[in-house]
Amino acid sequence: MIEFRCFRNDDPPKLADIWRSADLGPSAMQPMTSALLEACVFSKPYFDREGLIIAVDDGRTVGFAHAAFGPNADHTAIDTSVGTTLLIVVVPHAEQDRIGAGLLERCEDFLRRRGATMLLGGGSAEMRSFYLGLYGGADLPGILDSTPCMQEIFRRAGYTEADRIGVLRRPLAGFRPPVNRLQMAIRRATTLRVIDEPARRTWWEAATTTGIALRRYELRGAGDDLLGTASFWDIQPLAAAWGVSAAGLMHVGIEGARRRQGLAHYLVAESLHDLAQEGVTLAEAHVTLANEPALHLFTKLGFEIAERGTLFRKG
Repeated sequence: MIEFRCFRNDDPPKLADIWRSADLGPSAMQPMTSALLEACVFSKPYFDREGLIIAVDDGRTVGFAHAAFGPNADHTAIDTSVGTTLLIVVVPHAEQDRIGAGLLERCEDFLRRRGATMLLGGGSAEMRSFYLGLYGGADLPGILDSTPCMQEIFRRAGYTEADRIGVLRRPLAGFRPPVNRLQMAIRRATTLRVIDEPARRTWWEAATTTGIALRRYELRGAGDDLLGTASFWDIQPLAAAWGVSAAGLMHVGIEGARRRQGLAHYLVAESLHDLAQEGVTLAEAHVTLANEPALHLFTKLGFEIAERGTLFRKG
């Protein structure tokens, strides 16, 4: 008989076993350990044991699902009006569909009890509360197409596609920034500043990136005016499991009045060149597939779509 309960302190080794036994595709960390789950999940300041639901069959743990929230508008606290079920992980089992449905139902109940009026399925750049570096690469990509069984759990429960997210990758061996008149003009008029382990700008950024190696690139103009920033992180431990040195682009932004002047292309290209010189061999970025300007930017820089994911929404 399948039973469901919330997380207990003796569960981490069991959850690691479930993760190792489930088919989570090539963009999930393997082999999973209790220590990795502690670093990326249980140690977060907003971890709520009641949002981590465990499925048990005759004393054996056979699945888990994790419901959580993202930040408020100014990234100073959790916003419980929008909640998501980040992952639903089930071992091979004769009742796999029923287990997945039961886990999702209880995650939805938890989110609604906490005040959620919108329910999502999967994580994203905004909803990266847990599992960064364990599933999806540079960021959370919704639910990846390489885990179709997990996607089907959401579809059967009435979830529909809210966004499609592309996982874009580019080898950096021999990378050189494009050289043209516009890029040369930007180079003469700006300075690129590299900051390792920069101060986190918000509570949310601190909560989600503490413990990872972060590098921020600042593009500055005349008078030291900030024109734009790009932030990368060392995708660990997933990159180590891939056997490469990989950098994930977490954020790129150009100040409003400076947009559409080629600055984003220059900033990302120069950042990639610097990372390549540091020995990074692979760069990854996540882009909403409806964001045509961003896709165009990364395509021009030689990125290709390696995987796709779906961010689901219910109602």
